Amino acid sequence: MRKSQLGKASAPTDPKPHTISRHQRLESMQTHDDHHHIVSAYDLELAHFRSLVVDMVSAVARQTRDAVEALATNSSALAREVVDRDPDVDALSLAADEEVFRVIAKRQPTAIDLRLVLATARIVGELERAGDKAKRIAKHCLKLIDTETRPLLPELAIEPMQRLMDIDCELLQDAVSGLVEADLQKAVAVFQADSRLSGASGQVRSSLFDPATGLSGDHFASLLTVAHALERTGNHANNIAEQVVYVITGEDVRFRNRELLIDRLRSERPASSNR
Repeated sequence: MRKSQLGKASAPTDPKPHTISRHQRLESMQTHDDHHHIVSAYDLELAHFRSLVVDMVSAVARQTRDAVEALATNSSALAREVVDRDPDVDALSLAADEEVFRVIAKRQPTAIDLRLVLATARIVGELERAGDKAKRIAKHCLKLIDTETRPLLPELAIEPMQRLMDIDCELLQDAVSGLVEADLQKAVAVFQADSRLSGASGQVRSSLFDPATGLSGDHFASLLTVAHALERTGNHANNIAEQVVYVITGEDVRFRNRELLIDRLRSERPASSNR
């Protein structure tokens, strides 16, 4: 009897399939939409952050070109424009700093995005200091205009100094392009241009030391300070390129042997970590 009863016992039935209510579906859709909105807003914030850096490098390049042009053409008006525009560069730097704090506090970025934000903050600092170099050149120009009757920049030094300025502006803009486009090879190209930068700097110094210039002591000292400021501007471009490498690869290369670093990075094609 027990066996018969067991044999006739029916198998346990499956529980009622779980169904998702209309309310739950709406909640799920809302959560998805909210997440999409947050990600889109975050991407827009990062894009705005990068646009501030692009605006800043354009302003710094203009300041550098105008400062050297003022010196080459004895233009006090242009030199004063450079000095008067310096607060605009500072304002961009402050705006970028505020964006850094806001993004970190509001979004709590992932490790990769945090690397981008922090490195970009360092890049802003390098650009701000490059802008200070342009203002220094303009101030020396105004000082020389007040104290010197001869052309401010000897003819022998005009072309070498303009060439050094052109290289500076090119490297600054290329380094920032490497950040915006997440292009490792643009950073490598900035490193490779270091020999061009050194060569142009050496030509400027040689032209200033040439006895044919007949420069007085104070005049010579001011122009040597200008040459040093332009050299440092090129160094700022190299520092920016180092931060670009850090963003893309996660590797801090500030104190690495530059030749070995160039050889290794030229063969790398890492996936973009930029958003």
